[in-house]
Amino acid sequence: MPSHQPESLKLELLKPTEELRNLQLLEEISKESKTSQRKLARHLGVALGVTNACLKKMVKKGYIKAKGINHKRISYYITPKGFTEKTRLTYHFLQYTIKYYIDLKNNIASKLNSISRRGIKRIVYYGAGEVMEVALITLHETNLELVGIVDDAADKQGKRIFGFTIQDSQIIKQLNPEAVLVTSIRYKDEILRNLNKNKELEGIAFYSL
Repeated sequence: MPSHQPESLKLELLKPTEELRNLQLLEEISKESKTSQRKLARHLGVALGVTNACLKKMVKKGYIKAKGINHKRISYYITPKGFTEKTRLTYHFLQYTIKYYIDLKNNIASKLNSISRRGIKRIVYYGAGEVMEVALITLHETNLELVGIVDDAADKQGKRIFGFTIQDSQIIKQLNPEAVLVTSIRYKDEILRNLNKNKELEGIAFYSL
């Protein structure tokens, strides 16, 4: 699905940096030293070749040691230098996450205030992920009324969050909103295309982050 992110949200958590991947590797190895490269790759959600390359770099830098009889039976151990690096990366990631949250919250607040200035009162959030949760918190700083949360994912529908039940997007018309704010960054382009094609929703304004 198409993905595009505003300049203010360039710190995208959906695409881990090399440092974040190293942190994940160090955390996994600290939990279980006798783990295979294949298992590490599965936990990180990356290709086996990428995991292998990362491990080789970390061994070369002295962050971990590899012990084993052959390539199929290898155990990885974090060195004292590796523990220091893990602490540094954890701190760096916390800073990274905080900056991402602040940028996201500011972007959402700006968008909601812009919608409110247009005289809109009733709004629906489309996309029930972490971005939507931040948008829920930010909503209290505006005069907007949230009349519903919708999502296309069946596994999210029916769940409750902050007093709202996540519903199928087919119910938007029944919620009678004046506007829909797409609170999914990853799928926003596709969602907006579908909304604009839906003739039943004519007269409702569509916005995205």
